[in-house]
Amino acid sequence: MTAKGHHALLLVILFIAAPLGAQQTTADDRIRQLESRMDDLARQMGELRQEIDKLKGQPEAATDDLTKIDLATPTPAAAQGAAATPQPQQPSLADVQTISNASNPGAAKVFNPDMSVIGNILGKAGQPNPLEFGGDVRQPLRLDESELSFQAFVDPYAKASFFLAVNQEGIEVEEGYAQFVTLPHDLTAKVGKFKAAFGKDNTWHAHVRPWVDQPLVIHNLFGDEGFADHGVSVSKTFDNPWNAFIEATGEVTNGDVENVFERSSFNDLAYNGHLKVFRDISENNNIEVGTSYARGSLGDVHNQFGGVDVTYRWKPLARGLYNSFVARLEAITNRRGDADGRLNGFYASADYQLGRRWFTGLRLDSSDRFAAGAVPNDRGVSATLTFWPSEFSQVRGQLRRTRYGEGRTVNEVLFQLQFSIGAHGAHVF
Repeated sequence: MTAKGHHALLLVILFIAAPLGAQQTTADDRIRQLESRMDDLARQMGELRQEIDKLKGQPEAATDDLTKIDLATPTPAAAQGAAATPQPQQPSLADVQTISNASNPGAAKVFNPDMSVIGNILGKAGQPNPLEFGGDVRQPLRLDESELSFQAFVDPYAKASFFLAVNQEGIEVEEGYAQFVTLPHDLTAKVGKFKAAFGKDNTWHAHVRPWVDQPLVIHNLFGDEGFADHGVSVSKTFDNPWNAFIEATGEVTNGDVENVFERSSFNDLAYNGHLKVFRDISENNNIEVGTSYARGSLGDVHNQFGGVDVTYRWKPLARGLYNSFVARLEAITNRRGDADGRLNGFYASADYQLGRRWFTGLRLDSSDRFAAGAVPNDRGVSATLTFWPSEFSQVRGQLRRTRYGEGRTVNEVLFQLQFSIGAHGAHVF
């Protein structure tokens, strides 16, 4: 082949190889671009994994060489981190569950009863009262009694209530009982120590009374502590066509109440029954009528009590926050055996609300009592003025004039300051 032919063949080869070389260069650049994009995607995936791990509270995955991470297969370091991190388990029903006070401060109250403390400070000026404190003269000012209450539902079927009276003599369980509220046939029951459902005043605690003192008939017939004993109480409500609330209560107690009942044998118990009828007269007023009967032993004789109580309440809807009126009448008769005769007594009261925080009232008293073979009759009249700074405190003054059966008349000024801390229920009327 001549030199001219060699030159021609070389030109043909260069012409053919030039496009092939350019195509190879373009393919290499495309590969490098795809690899760069894959590196960017791997880096972004690694950053997202770190953010997810932070949110989950897990250790961050190693990101030294993100270009070598296989997203489908976890790396040994990631597998080791997953194995070291315990997975949350579902709690078993047999496990004991606890409540953290730090995460939920109010949750601790779930297991605590409603608790309250009620203080009762009494003051007195005037002549000494021979029937109070065994004839001792009341101090001019003292913390007469404090009440501690604990109440809570035991379970869906029963509620427990404890009321402790704290005074200078010590601590006494004023009431402590379990109340069953879901019994069939509209029945409820109490078991323990409780105030007997006799009349109205006997069922009240000291801080609920609208007066500083007890009415004479309650003091003379039931004493300072009232009719309270250990036993069982069952109540039932009755449907009726008169649109009234009718409730009957029957109680059986131990029969050991100071100066009221004293058992002469093991099976010598005390019995009490109460029937209450409550009805609305109109949207502004209502009335409640009750009757009671109790029987037990006092030594060798039977001691019987009968009573009737009436409560009328007026509270207009438009002015109920500022004006209201409550009238009460309770009469009790007591017969001890056949030789000692009969004791009778009553109190009648009227309380009117003057304003949102001011109340005034008047009470008349009359009661017989046993005294050295005689039956003197004590009579009294009282006037009260009460100021309620709030529902948790009250200040009350009472003027009291009492003429005792022996002929002595006592004039007194009583002062009361009550305050409550903690949970407490609404006051009854």
